[in-house]
Amino acid sequence: MLKKDLAGFFAFFLGVFGVHRFYLGQWWRGAAQFLGFWTVIALLAEEGPEMPLPFILVGFVLAPLITAVVFWATPYERWAAKYDPQALVAQGYTYPKSSSRPTFQTAPPQRPPLHELKAEGVKYYRSGDYDLAAEAFEEALEQAPTDPVAHFNIACCFAMLGRYPQAMKALEIAVTYQLPKPHRIESHPALAELRKTPQYAEFRSNNFRLLNLIELTHQTAPEAPEEEETVGDLRENYDLLEQMARLQELHDAGILTQLEYRKQREKLLG
Repeated sequence: MLKKDLAGFFAFFLGVFGVHRFYLGQWWRGAAQFLGFWTVIALLAEEGPEMPLPFILVGFVLAPLITAVVFWATPYERWAAKYDPQALVAQGYTYPKSSSRPTFQTAPPQRPPLHELKAEGVKYYRSGDYDLAAEAFEEALEQAPTDPVAHFNIACCFAMLGRYPQAMKALEIAVTYQLPKPHRIESHPALAELRKTPQYAEFRSNNFRLLNLIELTHQTAPEAPEEEETVGDLRENYDLLEQMARLQELHDAGILTQLEYRKQREKLLG
């Protein structure tokens, strides 16, 4: 990796010998500078200070000084684009090759590999940071949305946080994507409190599908006049529509057979 300031130093103090060109890998220009300077010196020594040799010598001296000032004044990205483009690539810079004055942009940060995200989630889970663990597993699912183990791990995090409806939703997805060793749902300690809820019994009886599931946080609304529809009625109607839609999704996805679909639909409609 070339140093802009060092190249300027060589140009300012040793530029008459072409050292800065050798440093930049421009061997022919460095050799021409070196030989040209000593040729002018030899001619001056032999013929004396005749025109235009002194002016040529001044040119050999001034040119490197001007080059040094230009090096120091040029932003690093532009300087490196001309003299050391590989260093820019190594530092994550990108620029259009067709542009004479490239506009530099830092490359987008690389996302951690899937196994690192899952390992990070496990680390947070073991330390009791269930929110951070769930975030790590959710980020892993952005890369592998059908990973059943990641869905199962998220379910464990939600269960430990007391977010049981979300935990059962994650379990349903994990089972749908062929969770290895599904018996862990019945034995994993993180799901112990979830298994005690009455909603879990219904969830389990439906083969770990969210049919007829009502939110655990649902509270019965106070009685209202008969002609008015209560908040509780709205909630029940919403639950019924949601369950019917979910039932249709499972049927369309091939998870439920036609016979299972009809039985569950009749059960919902009473």
